[in-house]
Amino acid sequence: MTPTNQVARCTIPGRLACRLPAMAAVALLASAAAAAFGAARLETPIIVTQVPANAARPASNPHANDLAPGDRFDGARLVMVSTDGNVRVLSAGFASACDPNLSFDGQRVIFAGQQARGEPFRIWEIGLDGTNLRPVSPEGLDARQPIHVSVLNTLESPQPWPTVLFVARESTVSETGRPSVSNLYDVKLDGTELRRLTYNPNYNLDPVQMWDGRVIYAAERYANDASAEPGRVGLYAIHIEGADMERYGGELGRRIQRTPCPTADGLLVFVESDQPTADGSGQLACVEQRRPHLTYRSLTNDADFVYAHPSPLGGNRVLVAQRPHRAKATWGIVAFDATTGRSESVFDMGDFDEVQAVLVKPRPSPDGHSTVVVSKADYGTLYGLDCYTTDAARAGHLQPGEVKRVRIIEGLPDSRRGTGVSPAGVQEGQSKPMDATKATNATRASRPQAPRLQATNPATAPTSPVMPRRLIGEAAVESDGSFNLFVPSDTPLLLQTVDENGFALGTCGWFWVKPKEKRGCIGCHEDPERVPENKFVLALHHDSVPLLPPVAERRRVTFAHDVAPILQRLPASALRDAQLQPLPLALDTPAGVAAAYETITHGPDALVEPGRARTSRLIWQLTGRNTSRPWDATARTKVPPSAARLSADDLRTVILWIDLGAQYDAAPATTAVAESTNGGNVK
Repeated sequence: MTPTNQVARCTIPGRLACRLPAMAAVALLASAAAAAFGAARLETPIIVTQVPANAARPASNPHANDLAPGDRFDGARLVMVSTDGNVRVLSAGFASACDPNLSFDGQRVIFAGQQARGEPFRIWEIGLDGTNLRPVSPEGLDARQPIHVSVLNTLESPQPWPTVLFVARESTVSETGRPSVSNLYDVKLDGTELRRLTYNPNYNLDPVQMWDGRVIYAAERYANDASAEPGRVGLYAIHIEGADMERYGGELGRRIQRTPCPTADGLLVFVESDQPTADGSGQLACVEQRRPHLTYRSLTNDADFVYAHPSPLGGNRVLVAQRPHRAKATWGIVAFDATTGRSESVFDMGDFDEVQAVLVKPRPSPDGHSTVVVSKADYGTLYGLDCYTTDAARAGHLQPGEVKRVRIIEGLPDSRRGTGVSPAGVQEGQSKPMDATKATNATRASRPQAPRLQATNPATAPTSPVMPRRLIGEAAVESDGSFNLFVPSDTPLLLQTVDENGFALGTCGWFWVKPKEKRGCIGCHEDPERVPENKFVLALHHDSVPLLPPVAERRRVTFAHDVAPILQRLPASALRDAQLQPLPLALDTPAGVAAAYETITHGPDALVEPGRARTSRLIWQLTGRNTSRPWDATARTKVPPSAARLSADDLRTVILWIDLGAQYDAAPATTAVAESTNGGNVK
């Protein structure tokens, strides 16, 4: 696929049609941009992604639960625009190409390329002169948005190596039921040492590396209890091996924040919008790198233009794609100054949408990173310093000694219902896919799959309100609020603090621990700028408590198998609906069980708030009291007398069922859940 010399015909506004030789396909003059916009002078060449302007635009909302819809790069190409106006195609031979990223020495480009329409994108590297084209990511893995990252030092390698970080789309059902997710991966330039970095069961995309070595990216996240808050796409940070995930930038600004771009003068510029947009467009905003949680400010609030894909230009200036709001308008590249708020056009050929512009010049490599993470271990350390260091709503009400235990919950993404390309057939450390048998065995061993949720008749099976989950275990919290655990690594996890009655007092968002990582928490929902007290907490006086049960021993609590039999033992009409009328539940048939589940978990009169048992009216009726905490909106709701009573064990089962997400059924649809590779042994 080495580019060849070709002759292309072009028409320049104000000039005669001409025939120009071009090594990589098309040669044009940048005066076309000048004719359209009066372009600013280019002092450095740029690489731009061009999408045919007449290509079909994506649907405004391709999936009802999609906060980060796919972009539009069918038929796109990469071009280099020189300072004298020449345009040269870099991606000749590809059906589609996008996502350019320049090497630190300014000599090579990595990009996402599609060799034939309909095939997965793959990461490729090519020289600026169009030679030495080679694949980087494994074949069959749908890979996008590559970036060069600094060197990684590990205990498993005799020397540090430079790597490429990219986004891979996976055929896994998301937390909201969408048939695909994406995660960040890392791979060496020779295609070996493939490592998955993120385990948030939603979209993870738009990575960029900061000067200090951290990777900032956009992640789709949802509240994990009965919160009415909608999902967000916010900014998060990890190290280049996937450790130390943390929120970056707080929750100020608009609901969707994507494509972060660090500037040389200390800002992080990004694109934000109130609602999902099919092309990722929106307005520009920023935070200061020195205090990202408190320094948010909007940069544009433009009724005439939208923006996408910023990249560094120098100082606080960025190259960014800009498009007028009017119908059939095309994207062009502008230089935007985040300090002054002014922009000037740079490049726009009219027949194309120009996006994803990057400077062609050497740049400093960010700081390298050393890590204790090793790929062969299957556990990591999770410790917390003080559960009582929390947010303002809880801090005034949560008393020392009230938090008795911490509960670790595993998320179970289901890859068998997805539609994307799954990376399950590519093993970490390999550059080629395994055969089908090995891939299946590796998937079952390393990432046990959730059973498909179904009743006796799959067509009438109720839908559980959250992604399938199961209990890994619970451990005691020390009197000073600290804990110290071994937990499964490379697994989507939730942590709940639990009181003496088994109620979850708080639930964190999805996180993960890398193999052999020592991941610490200052508190629970604490101020992100908080510095911990300098004290040796009690939990660190002893060895970590292992919460590493074999997969077969991890408990799932479901309505059909666990809760329905308990409710069936209640007196007839013991439960009441929202109007305090008797609520008979026919639990003696599969259809009756399914109908009862829908009745108590769905709709405005539901008795259950999935993920939060303490505010669920079903629990109030079973205990005869309002079990809300002072910080809950339902804390002052009066509870009428109830005749429904359960044994202590049955009540705890119902509480646990709700706190785990109020799942319907766990009957396996195809195969049983497999055992983990080592049964949770600590090495």
